[in-house]
Amino acid sequence: MPRKKITDIAIYILLTVVFLAPRLPKINSFVTLDEPSWLSQGANFYYALGQREFENTVYEYQPAVTTMWIISFGMMAYFPEYRGFGQGYLDYEKGRLDPFMYGKGYDPLVLLAYARVIQVFVLLVLFLLLYYLLQRFLPKLAAAFILVFAVFDPFYLSQTRLLNHEGMVSLFVLVSLVAFALYLFKDHRVVFLLISGTAAGFAQLSKSSAIAMLAAMGIMLLMHILQERRQGWQQATLNGLKSFALWFVILAVIYFIFWPGMWVAPGKMLYQVYGNAFSYALQGARLTVTEDLDVSKFSLNTNVADVWEVAKVLFYRTTPFTWIGVLLGLALPFARTRELVQQHRLFVTLLITNAVAFILLIGMAQGRNSPHYILSSYLSLNLLAGLGWYYFLQMLAERLSLPRSYGQYTLLSLVMISQAWSSVSAFPYYFTYRNPILYSMGWYNDFPHFPYGEGLELAAEYLAELPDAENTTVLSYYSRGCFSYFYPGKAISFRPYYADGEHAADLLANLDASDYLIVYYANQGQLPHYQSFLKVLSAVEPIHVISLNGYPYVHIYKVDSFPPELIEALADL
Repeated sequence: MPRKKITDIAIYILLTVVFLAPRLPKINSFVTLDEPSWLSQGANFYYALGQREFENTVYEYQPAVTTMWIISFGMMAYFPEYRGFGQGYLDYEKGRLDPFMYGKGYDPLVLLAYARVIQVFVLLVLFLLLYYLLQRFLPKLAAAFILVFAVFDPFYLSQTRLLNHEGMVSLFVLVSLVAFALYLFKDHRVVFLLISGTAAGFAQLSKSSAIAMLAAMGIMLLMHILQERRQGWQQATLNGLKSFALWFVILAVIYFIFWPGMWVAPGKMLYQVYGNAFSYALQGARLTVTEDLDVSKFSLNTNVADVWEVAKVLFYRTTPFTWIGVLLGLALPFARTRELVQQHRLFVTLLITNAVAFILLIGMAQGRNSPHYILSSYLSLNLLAGLGWYYFLQMLAERLSLPRSYGQYTLLSLVMISQAWSSVSAFPYYFTYRNPILYSMGWYNDFPHFPYGEGLELAAEYLAELPDAENTTVLSYYSRGCFSYFYPGKAISFRPYYADGEHAADLLANLDASDYLIVYYANQGQLPHYQSFLKVLSAVEPIHVISLNGYPYVHIYKVDSFPPELIEALADL
């Protein structure tokens, strides 16, 4: 076998190992807030497929079709007969799936592990495909380095081992953009346009916010028209529009083929997805709340401070090595070497545009703006940072006259190890990483920013070791999945409205039915809504406190230790 072929195979094997190594270990060790709900949605999707009721394969504005397929494959592997019991569609908001599965002898935590592993391997294929595309633009070492640097970003790494849509969206978007750039600027073969359109179709099937990628697409088309203007502006523009039209047709075909709901009720599917997306972004709520799209009520959040808040969390969760690398990457178009200027102006523009577009979309839309909604921005900026580091260290090694094998490679290894350590040091909760520079400046020092339910499984494990645990009941915040999947007894969910002062009877009734109370201080402790409730509880000491990163995440109380005056105070909230 030729040496070049052996090298290529070795690179793909090494990339596979590097990608999987931090993602598969302890993949079932904890559960995050949204994952139990997605399992229920996926179970309904799988049931709809089994009953050939394709019009029921829709979930509002996500549309989360790729996630639904992954959970369906997990069902086929672990609980294939689920679709044959005739139980109908279980209400995902009320957690009906979990007791149904337990009743049939199956564990939802195992189903979650199946789905997570399947998704990791889907992401691996996309990761390797992105490398294949990048190495047609860049040297193989450069392509491999920037990808590994990017996927070791702590927050990006964390989200790509959880069951969600954003990990797939980010890679589908980048594969689509790089393949389209190849088609326009490097190798005008239809196969790259096909890859780009297909990836874009799956990005849209994953989440409607993937539409932000059109900003980078538009920039690339403008750059292509400027490059081809010698043919005449009209011809160059026409050629660009033809390429975009063919790309869009491929996207639409993929969208139709892989969403069974589109086969039987395309109007309903599109209205549910984009109607809800517009309603959520422009009216602040879903169609179930707003009831209809009312153009007169449309508005975008133009408050720059809100956009800054979205970007601020990104700065807080990325490493200093990413910051420095982004600055180095931004300098590449101004490098003295003409080849570098021509080669990387496109990448710098593409990656920055994509990162900014997702930040603006989420920052300006009304409704929730969780950090993982802009995961494509994390990936784009880290790819740019990797690119910056690679060429800076190459030039530095040459300037210092260091041998290539001991110079550039050693420096690249040091940067890579530093970036990787930032992630793995927070194992298994990679997303709890905090940038040490901003942390030392006082950013979010008083609480963990955007907790995802981590630590609740440790509370379950602690209580499970106590006597007669299987016969006890626990009232817990975020009980479903985060706590209940790890606890042998009964878990009751602490509803947010219990602490609003108007539902004291519900709170006291659930406390009376419980042996233990769990306060998720990581979340409840920072919300004004719970301060009166927590002030009352401060009169007693928890029997156990679970801390992560030096911060008290979970407080566990024994209910029968509450004095009568505390119960009276809770009744008067």
